[in-house]
This record gives sequence, structure tokens and C-alpha cells, in this order.
Amino acid sequence: MTSQLLQTVCPAIYMAGLAKKIESKYFVFYSNLPQSAVQEFAHFADMFLDLIDRDFIKLKVTRKVNAVVLSTKDEFKRFSVQQLNVSRPSEYGMYLRDKNLFVTYAGSGLGTFTHEIMHFVVELMLPNRPMWAIEGIPEFFEKFYGYEENGKLRLKWGFQNPWRIQALGGSILTLKMADVINKPDGGSEKRLLSVFIYQHGKFKPFLDLIKKGNKRGFPTYVEAAFNKPLNEIEVEWERYLSNIYANRDRIYRLPSSTYFKTEQEYSAFEKANFLAFQN
Repeated sequence: MTSQLLQTVCPAIYMAGLAKKIESKYFVFYSNLPQSAVQEFAHFADMFLDLIDRDFIKLKVTRKVNAVVLSTKDEFKRFSVQQLNVSRPSEYGMYLRDKNLFVTYAGSGLGTFTHEIMHFVVELMLPNRPMWAIEGIPEFFEKFYGYEENGKLRLKWGFQNPWRIQALGGSILTLKMADVINKPDGGSEKRLLSVFIYQHGKFKPFLDLIKKGNKRGFPTYVEAAFNKPLNEIEVEWERYLSNIYANRDRIYRLPSSTYFKTEQEYSAFEKANFLAFQN
């Protein structure tokens, strides 16, 4: 990674008059939240990118990312419309590549932070990513649990996201992997595919292949990661979807993404949610 990062500022931030500013390893945070809250967000965001560099994708970052965190959803939407000229803001957060900026609000949850930060990573490090992975990869990183240890995040991945499974309902049983890969629309379906790849131990190879632009002679990066054609993977895919549907009530009980300051706190949390965490 580059040790000295260039700071570039989005002009809209100046126009919004955001008082709190904290510059961290990878980010420049602007907010109207209390200083301590902004510092905590910045600390988590830096640890998260260090984790990505350590466990998933070696990063080559040349500039700091602007991050705006507002107090409420209404403020987030007003800022998006008035300062960023976004006519229809998302519900939780956005990453705007042309402005080197991600914007969200405090109540959106840590999963929104990781999702939007990963849009920056995907744009920067994975220019060869397939269309479905533009959302599918960031969506994978929105669900996690873990703790901090000596300034490093230790997170567990591969959980389903309850609201996405609820939104899919019974249609989950009819999803074809080829459709998820080839259709431009849809969101939750794409996350299902990323989690499927991860649960089969292929997510890191999948990311490495995209970074190298190497499909290993297959039509898709998914096939390249599994080293088999889609029609052979579909059998495992159908079994995976059936298991999710059969266990949907347990999945609905999964807590929001979170991390703790100690392993002991996390262990207590994991024990309290033991049934929901079981595959």
C-alpha cells in the first residue's frame, strides 16, 4: 500500500458547512456528529480497509476517500439532493466515484459503511469485475460479526442478511445462477451468489482471478473460481438455496452487523446468538 496518500476534497462538503473533520489513514471524515462518534467511525473504517488488504485484496491506495456521515436519514437525503445533485438517494448510503466520496448517516449501521467502502475498493482494484459483482461484492461485506484485537479487526463472514432473504421470499427457490450472473437488475440475488462463493471457499480465488483478469478459459469468473462449468455448479447452488429457505426463520433472527472491543465481549454475544448463527 502507498504510505503517503493524497487528500482530495469534494467541493460539496465545503458548501454543506460540516463542522467536524477527522483525517485518518485512508479517509477524511466530515460530519455534524459529536467528535468522539466521528473518531470511532474513522477508526473502524481504517481497520476495515486494513483487513481487506490483509485477508482479501492487496490494496494500492493513492488518495484518501472523503466520507460524510450525517446524524439522520433526512439530513443524508437532503445533503444528497441539495449538495450532490442526486435526485433519488438510496435508503442507507452511497459511493460516488466521480466525487471520491461516500456518504451515509449514523443510524444506517456498520454494514452500510463496509458496503460503501467496498464500492471504492472494487472501483479501484477490480476494473475487470463482471457487472453483477459491482453490487455483489460490496453486498457480501455488509454482514459480519467480530471484535478488535491489538488494533486489528477479526471478523466472521458468510452470514445471510435477514432483510434480503425476507425480500426474496419464495422466489429464492427458483433463482438460476446463470440469471443472477447475466441479468443487470436485482440486488439481493447478487449477494446470495457472493455468499455461495465464500461458503465454498472460493471467494479469495474469485477476487484474485478478477484482479488478474483471468477467467482460465471459462466464460465467467465464477466458473473459473470453481474450475467447472455453471451447469455443474448449479446442483450445489440449488441445494444452497433450499437450505436457506428451510432455515429462513433462523436467518431472520440474525442481529445487525457489529463488532466488539474485546474477544470476550464477542464470545458472549456469539453465545447469546448461538441458534441464529448455526448453519
